[in-house]
Formats: sequence, structure tokens, C-alpha cells
Amino acid sequence: MNAQSKSYWSFLRQSKGRHGLHSPFVFQLVDQGLTQKVDKNFAKERKIWLNALKKDKETFEIIDLGVGSKKMSNRRSVAQLAKTASSNGIYGDLIWKLCRYFKPQAVLELGTSIGTGTIHIKNACPTAHVYTIEGCDRTLSKACQQFDYWKLDGITTICADFQYFLSLPPMQVYDMVFLDGNHNGEATLEYIEQLFSQTHNETLFIMDDIRWSEDMWKAWQSICEDQRFHVTIDMGRMGLFWKRTQQTKEHFVQRPVVFKTKFF
Repeated sequence: MNAQSKSYWSFLRQSKGRHGLHSPFVFQLVDQGLTQKVDKNFAKERKIWLNALKKDKETFEIIDLGVGSKKMSNRRSVAQLAKTASSNGIYGDLIWKLCRYFKPQAVLELGTSIGTGTIHIKNACPTAHVYTIEGCDRTLSKACQQFDYWKLDGITTICADFQYFLSLPPMQVYDMVFLDGNHNGEATLEYIEQLFSQTHNETLFIMDDIRWSEDMWKAWQSICEDQRFHVTIDMGRMGLFWKRTQQTKEHFVQRPVVFKTKFF
């Protein structure tokens, strides 16, 4: 059994529901945020939309500036991108719930892909302005088609290398940062370092695929040990973290799906 699978088993053993959380901030997030139900109309339309995407077999060349997919070549279809998007299933629901609960107004997404993350963010919080960065112009073009389908506004799309974009003068002080692009642990830590001055004390950072590789897992562990981040939550596939300097440093392991019953 490799280190990555051990980490998953460890998560399953340690993860909790609402009870046993001693942080009022985290308890309220879980009790009021994660127990929400995704809007029925959005869920219904999302299912129709995803089913249509998964039938789109037209392929195009991907410019992958990150580590790249473990399973797919650089020539991919919309269907493949839709099936492997991080913001699908329970983790798509998690993004929606987090945005509905915190209502971030300025959001940075590193890694647009087919646009599922942005779509969940905007549907949960229509007043948010999302700055979404994608290194491949063809992929970004496909994502823009999806934004048109959903009739979304308040989205700034930028085709650029993440490192280059973050070296530019900041566009905003962000309320939420979704790291969903380059699956390289060292590079991810560099992005976070660059973003430190572009975020505030209550900014929610979401790091996707913390168990994607040993390298990414080490990067997540480094964040958990970083004394500048006082709240870290392992949610399985994703990791959440905040500065929250007013709070005693704590780490939590939390299931992404929480049912509001006396047992959980």
C-alpha cells in the first residue's frame, strides 16, 4: 500500500461529523454551511448540462503547463474534461456550499479547465466576481462556452501561466482562492506565498487534490504546519485553510458530506 492510499485510510479513520469540534468557527461552518442542501433547480440543470458535456467527443490539443493528468494524453475531449473536473459530485457540492455560506465577493481560481468550479461558485454566490486563470487558450475557450450556456456574468477570464499572473500587480484582495491547476507541490506552495499579500485574515483558501501525489501531500502537510495559517481542514480530496490570526492554531479532519442529525 503506497503513501497516498495510506493517507486516504487515515482520513477515513480520523474524519468527523459535526460533534467533537471544539472550534466555534469550524463547528458553525460544518453545522450551518456543510449541512445545507444544494439548490434543487441548480442541481437539476447541472445534471442535464453535465450529461450533455459527457457526450461531446470532439477532441482538441491541450497546453498543460502543470504536472498534467495521470491518465490522459494532451489531446482530450470536452467529455474527458467534464468527467475528471474537480468540481463534480460531492466536491462540486462542497464548493457550492462553501460559497453559499461565506459569500465571497472577490474569488481567484487558478485552473479554469472546463469551467465547473466557476459555475458552482457563481451559482452559489451570484454577486461574486470570479477571476479565473487558465494556461490553455483552447480549454479556456471551451469554458467560456459553458459560461454562456449558464448566462453568467461577473467573470474575468485570463489565459496565462499562474506564476506569471501572480507576478503582476494584484487585481484584487481576494476573499477566496481556489487552487485547482498545477499539481506540483512546490509550485503550489510558491503560489500561496505570492498570494499571501493579496489575501486578508478571513480569506478562504481551497487546495484541490491534496492526495493526488506524495508531492502534493507533502505540500499540504507543509501548509498545516505553517504557523501563519491558524485553521486547516483536511476534507479528503480538498484542503481548506485560513490565516485567522485571532484563533488558536488547530487542524481538523472533516467529512465533506455532513447530515444534520443527532448522530453526526
